[in-house]
Amino acid sequence: MDCIGLPYYGKFYVLTDLVGLLEQETSVVFDPSDETWLSVDDIWPSSRAMHLGIQVLDGGHICTVVDWGGSSIKTRDVENGEWYHRGLVPPVTLPDHPRPLEVFDYGFVALRNEIYVLGGRVLRWEETGTGKFNIVKLSTVKVCNPLSLPLRWREIRPMCKPSFGSILGCASMVTRYL
Repeated sequence: MDCIGLPYYGKFYVLTDLVGLLEQETSVVFDPSDETWLSVDDIWPSSRAMHLGIQVLDGGHICTVVDWGGSSIKTRDVENGEWYHRGLVPPVTLPDHPRPLEVFDYGFVALRNEIYVLGGRVLRWEETGTGKFNIVKLSTVKVCNPLSLPLRWREIRPMCKPSFGSILGCASMVTRYL
């Protein structure tokens, strides 16, 4: 069983990836104020096996990327608990390749009300008909506000080499000066 941790409104949620496979609660919450654990109902929009990550935007909006034949960005409404499809992670066009390519193994992180898609890889098929492909590592960083539709992606300064390609995890931290 794999789990994803998520800090949310002063509590820490531990969400498992085994929806419907066990006869137990799928998620638990730790409240540090009284050091207690509580089982909660499942809040995921679909099977956790296909989620890239989960992030919290300003205002308590939860955002995730569901990788199911295209990377769908979903946000959860704070009031009614419903999940909404916001758009897709954009494909990448390589300068010497004729068509857009779907990115995989990228990092996903939120900072304030924007999400960042960092790095990743694409499969670049050889056009000679031999059935061969190359794995191309990306250093691109794309940003958008998932609460503003339609999504308006912009590309910002790329990651420094050799920090590119597959991204295992991302985190953001906001510090406040006193």
